[in-house]
Parts: sequence; structure tokens; C-alpha cells
Amino acid sequence: RLWRARAARELPDRLLELAARHGLMVTRVSIRNQRARWGSCGRDGHICLNWRLVQMPDWVRDYVLVHELMHLRRLDHSPAYWALVAAACPEYEDARRWLRAHGRELG
Repeated sequence: RLWRARAARELPDRLLELAARHGLMVTRVSIRNQRARWGSCGRDGHICLNWRLVQMPDWVRDYVLVHELMHLRRLDHSPAYWALVAAACPEYEDARRWLRAHGRELG
């Protein structure tokens, strides 16, 4: 419960801070208990985040937040989408490696 409360306190503010930095508008933020996803982004600008994000290093968490935010520009995983992610988060490949190596240990 403490991790979930921390996530509800910290994640929306950080997401909105990054959204403002990239000139993006988020309509709603939800914190969820997802087993198979770190986050999701709807066409309407609603972003859902996994509470476990607060258990990972900040730079990895920020990659996940940027990943979801870039879906506000492109709602796919095309090469053009990954170019947006790379421009916003140059260390994204390292963060993806960290998630593959350690993600299942969280929660």
C-alpha cells in the first residue's frame, strides 16, 4: 500500500512535468496495478501508469513516462515513433535493457 500511495503522489506530477517540457497535453492520469504493462496511452490523452514505476531508478521511470507521452504524437511503435522517443530520451535503449533484466523483480 505504501508503494501505491507513493505512486499516486509522485507519478502524475512527474508525468505532467515531462509533458509540459515536451509541449504535450495529458487529459487524465491513472495509477493501476498492471502485471503485463508499465503504462498505456489512450487516443483521448488518458495515460495509465503502473504503480511499480516508483520502485525503479528515476531514469528508467522517466523513460517509461516519455514512452507513453510520445504516444500522444504517434499512437504506434513505428520507426518514426521510436525517433521521437530517442530525441526525448537518448538513453532509452539502456532503460529498455534495465526493464528486461530487472522489471520482473518489482512489486
